[in-house]
Amino acid sequence: MPRIVPVIASEAPGNYLTGALWNANIKAMGDFLLGGSGNGVPRFRGYAQTAQSIPDGAWTALTIDTEAFDSDGGHSTTTNTSRYTVQVPGVYLITGTASFAGNATGNRAVRLGVNGNGVIGSFVKTLAATVAHSSGVATVAQVQCVAGDYIEVFGYQSSGGALMTSVTALDVAPALSAQWIAA
Repeated sequence: MPRIVPVIASEAPGNYLTGALWNANIKAMGDFLLGGSGNGVPRFRGYAQTAQSIPDGAWTALTIDTEAFDSDGGHSTTTNTSRYTVQVPGVYLITGTASFAGNATGNRAVRLGVNGNGVIGSFVKTLAATVAHSSGVATVAQVQCVAGDYIEVFGYQSSGGALMTSVTALDVAPALSAQWIAA
């Protein structure tokens, strides 16, 4: 069963604030927002340490094989590795990056997806760098999700043939992050 966002109860004037009411409402919300005695606000960040072949002219979900953190276990490094599955409903701030090996032909692009569909306004495109230099593209969006929705970052390239992602250093790698920001 997915976690839920705590709700602060309202009380009528003259009622006493008991320890049980405090813990169930005020403290629970503080723990959720600040990360105390529980998981805190849902958050995930993962990236690729293994290069992936991206076909020419096709949006491809990028493999995320390494986790920096995953508060709610929404990502797997063995099954559906491109996906972060939402455990707590709400609005999420999503960031995605795609990086490509050096190649001077065509375009490079990135976009975010929810349940396999592109997120409106998340498409970003650039021209290829050079034969000797890798290129990276980043995007960000806020997305309303329900528990069970899955989020992905997609890469696209038009070099005329398959092109590998670039993972030469941890600051140059496909990555995906998601952070809950509101109910």
